[in-house]
Amino acid sequence: MMRAYLGLLLSFLPLLTQAKVPIRMASDLALSPDGKQIAFFWRGDVWVAPVEGGGARQLTRHPAIDRQPAWSPDGKHIAFVSEREGGQQVWIMPAWGGAPRKITLHTEGFILEEWMPDGKSLLTSITRDHFWRRGERFSIIQSDGKQKTEQVLFDDYGQYPSVSPDGKQVLYNREGERWWRKGYTGSRTSQIWLWDSTSNKHTKLLGSTDSRWPLWKPDGKAFYYIGAPNGVLNLREYELASKKDRQITKFKDDSVVFPTLSRDGSVIAFRHLFDFYQLKPGKTEKPVKINLWAPGDISITKTQRRVLNKATDVAFSKDGLEIAFIAGGDVWVMDTELREPIQITNTPEEEDEPIWSKDGNQLIFLSGQGGQEDLWLVERTDTKKYWWQNKSFKSKRLTNDASTEYGLSLSPDGGTFAYFKDRGDFWVMDAKTQKSKRLFKSWNSSQYDWSPDGKWIVYAVSDNDFNRDIWIRPIDGSREPFNLSRHPDNEYNPRWSPDGKVIAFTGRRRDQEVDIFYVYLRAEDDQKNSRTRKLAMALEKMQKGRPAKPVIPSSPTKQIKADPKKEDKAKPVKPEAKPKTPATAPKKPALKIDFEGIHDRIRGISIPDTTESNLLWSPDSKRLAFSANIDGKRGTYAVSFPDSLKPTLLTSTSGSNARWVGSNIRWLVSGVPATLSSTGRPSSYSFSAKQEIDLGQTYHAAFDLCWRAMRDNWYDPAMGNRNWDEVRKKYGPMAAASTDGYTLGMVINLMLGELNGSHLGFSYRGPELTPTAPRQGWTDMTAHLGVRFTSNHKGPGLKVRDVIPKGPADRETSRIKANEIITHIDGKKVSFESDLTSLLTGRPDRNVILKVQSGNRGKKQVREITLRPTSFASARSRLYEKWIHFNRAEVAKFSDNKLGYMHIAGMNMTSFFRFEEELYSVGAGKDGIVIDVRENGGGSTTDHLLTILTQPQHAITVPRGGGRGYPHDRKVYASWHKPVVVLCNQNSYSNAEIFSHAIKHLKRGKVIGVPTAGGVISTGGRSIMDMGYLRMPFRGWYLMDTGEDMELHGAVPHHVLWPKPGELPAGKDTQLRKAIGVLKKEVKKYNNRPQPELKNATSRQKNNGD
Repeated sequence: MMRAYLGLLLSFLPLLTQAKVPIRMASDLALSPDGKQIAFFWRGDVWVAPVEGGGARQLTRHPAIDRQPAWSPDGKHIAFVSEREGGQQVWIMPAWGGAPRKITLHTEGFILEEWMPDGKSLLTSITRDHFWRRGERFSIIQSDGKQKTEQVLFDDYGQYPSVSPDGKQVLYNREGERWWRKGYTGSRTSQIWLWDSTSNKHTKLLGSTDSRWPLWKPDGKAFYYIGAPNGVLNLREYELASKKDRQITKFKDDSVVFPTLSRDGSVIAFRHLFDFYQLKPGKTEKPVKINLWAPGDISITKTQRRVLNKATDVAFSKDGLEIAFIAGGDVWVMDTELREPIQITNTPEEEDEPIWSKDGNQLIFLSGQGGQEDLWLVERTDTKKYWWQNKSFKSKRLTNDASTEYGLSLSPDGGTFAYFKDRGDFWVMDAKTQKSKRLFKSWNSSQYDWSPDGKWIVYAVSDNDFNRDIWIRPIDGSREPFNLSRHPDNEYNPRWSPDGKVIAFTGRRRDQEVDIFYVYLRAEDDQKNSRTRKLAMALEKMQKGRPAKPVIPSSPTKQIKADPKKEDKAKPVKPEAKPKTPATAPKKPALKIDFEGIHDRIRGISIPDTTESNLLWSPDSKRLAFSANIDGKRGTYAVSFPDSLKPTLLTSTSGSNARWVGSNIRWLVSGVPATLSSTGRPSSYSFSAKQEIDLGQTYHAAFDLCWRAMRDNWYDPAMGNRNWDEVRKKYGPMAAASTDGYTLGMVINLMLGELNGSHLGFSYRGPELTPTAPRQGWTDMTAHLGVRFTSNHKGPGLKVRDVIPKGPADRETSRIKANEIITHIDGKKVSFESDLTSLLTGRPDRNVILKVQSGNRGKKQVREITLRPTSFASARSRLYEKWIHFNRAEVAKFSDNKLGYMHIAGMNMTSFFRFEEELYSVGAGKDGIVIDVRENGGGSTTDHLLTILTQPQHAITVPRGGGRGYPHDRKVYASWHKPVVVLCNQNSYSNAEIFSHAIKHLKRGKVIGVPTAGGVISTGGRSIMDMGYLRMPFRGWYLMDTGEDMELHGAVPHHVLWPKPGELPAGKDTQLRKAIGVLKKEVKKYNNRPQPELKNATSRQKNNGD
């Protein structure tokens, strides 16, 4: 289910009805057996319509998602998958409508594929406990709901199956990128295979180019499929005997997807771009668009009303009495007492980063109005009233170009705006003349702060090696920018003290520890010791507490005695007369920076085991606040600057957009404007803002923001050789016409698919249109006993094939062994005819009582054990360790225990530290290691691994009485210099591919397996309004020797070897066997390498003496 946006209380306007509502972007279509009707998924439900087009009929009506419809062979029933009772369960209902009935129960859920030819059963895809990754399998369920123990067609993965008319063969897909990606070629190209149930043989039919969605013809001699020999997926026909392959549709752009064939073979339907089409094979093979509409009684919400109580940005007025904030993408303003927000902007696009002008008469912010981010300014219409008393406002656009502006701030003197353009160019604008200029170019945005006099900026920016340093630059360009930090590790978040004397920042300079650093800009301030500073503070304190009095001259020789009688009668001293004109305020000393040796003056504030962030100076520059988690207490801390650097907790909360004004910190805490006094007393200013939005316009604004984000950030400016402006025109109208968030998400992903890139995707996270009530109490779970059963044991009981390590059946009190037989579960006899799912589905926190019979042929012993089961997800995770153990045993067996095996699950530090540890626990005494990165989805640790595997050898050490070696504690990590081979496959992705490329380039070892996916781009991401999250790949990776982009250019092994379906689950790993053989040869070469003769100094002296 799509997740409701937190912080929104949803209510909707009266639903608008139309005579005809066009149905577009529907999916999951299925033709009736006679080809006269289509069932499909649209707006969360299953619909049925004539194949020739016209009005559609809503078949299901439920707040939960109902999808994947499939017609029974006789056309009388439609099965579908629904989440209405938890999990994705299969339901069946009459094709003309009526009450559906649930026929499955397993809480791991089902994907419905199609009915079997007999009409009594259905083919589904399930994911249970067959493998730790790619564990999906085809399974048959009974249409009457009387299920047996789940059995699979064959033990390996696949998708999009099609059962032959006689039910004996299955066409299916293996591999495949996401269906909306255009033009992919590589090892993940979708393949079509044929499985014969009689021989249990798998035959690869197609796969040199993308080949998807096979559909048997009624004669069983050929099939239709969607193929892309020229890069565009079109409908094709393939004859099995002759291998004749012909193209049917001739679309030049935009793929054919979701094909369906009537059981009698008379009609094929599919979707092309946004709409359904149909054609008649062998007759009229020109596709005809199916124009569909929903009847007038369907209600489409056009406008949404919502009550907002969370802000995403905030700006307090100078006096703190008025608050501007962003909520729901609009600018609002309110006072601190009534707190009745007034809406300043009302646009479908998003506003952001509001700031007040120096005099408080203007608000400046960023807005995406008109399809481009610009700076905008608003003023009150009635300047005699407060902002929150105004009902209308005057707005003005300050910038007007296609470039994206962001990072807005105002200089301390109020005279200049600063902001970024495009990837990170830094611009300034005069607040009066509104003339702007670029201060410097950059490919990445900076974190920056103003000097107190507004004449300088300090900023953290990355170079081409992604090392982020702290720089100082004058606004007037009077001198070159100066690198303040000059350190190979990254620094962040610079903050200039209000007195202009200190710059503080955070950085990682030792190990992985992030600390606070600071530097005095003047050498004389740095040279002051603690006493000097305390003396200055003491004098300042005395002068404030005891203003100096005029001294009355007296004779040095005459002593004046006090007269107690007159002492009380002394006249009070008259206050000093005030001047008629105010005295001129003393000028602040000019900001001075001693650049020479400045980076040597950097000091650190080390607080162990925490990462400090969000630095914030007090107005008097005597305290520095920051966010941290110290001794398990997360919150906002402060250090007294600079002598008492021990952190003290200000508050257990942290906020964003913080400003320290006077004695208060003003910020945004959990979406609510708030203040924190110097005594630690918090105040919050909750609000309730009523907003009305046009959903179509808002959907289009979200789409357009995604389009601009990719335009500005996609790593290749060529944009996949697509005209990106035309792409905008192509998908924008459909985004605006989206009837729900699911459709919007699909439109955005179609747009992203034009780039033919990896690491792309949009996830819709906006408000649900049909939210369901949260379930109370617990949720039933289909339990896993920690064992897997053989499929060839006919009973009685269930024979245990294997036990999952560290699972429920691998404990002293509930241990079960392979080949033992479970005869009873909770007192009920079981066999493969039993419905195990019903027996094992219930409360997750329950015990199960089993009767277990030993597998001995002689005297049979039966025992009763009580077992606390686990979940299927937990069982799958434990299967990973079982797979590792098996592979390790295989390597030991076929290498006479001379080789080791290690799998790297992900390119993350957890996997890396395990790898380093296993160099000793697994690699000790071994001559070589098989390093396996198959099924590794990537990360960032290639260089750490290479440090282990390619550390230079420059010397040999020998201790007295010992052998050759090198001090381990002198190395960065444990190292391995002996031979290695690397296993990779089509699911080795991203950083796992970089590792495979590197092993080849550095000639560190041989690579065996399947070419990697060709999906290598560094990615980031951003939120899109309150609608979802967009991934944004921004950095390309290129081979050192050829300069080739690793994207769409996977690492090709020295030995390419594809496993056949069924081999890996059966324990036959041909890739691993090949790796063992190759590594043996490499070890032999390594052992025969020449070794230097070690010569002691004494022997050299002896030789010299001779």
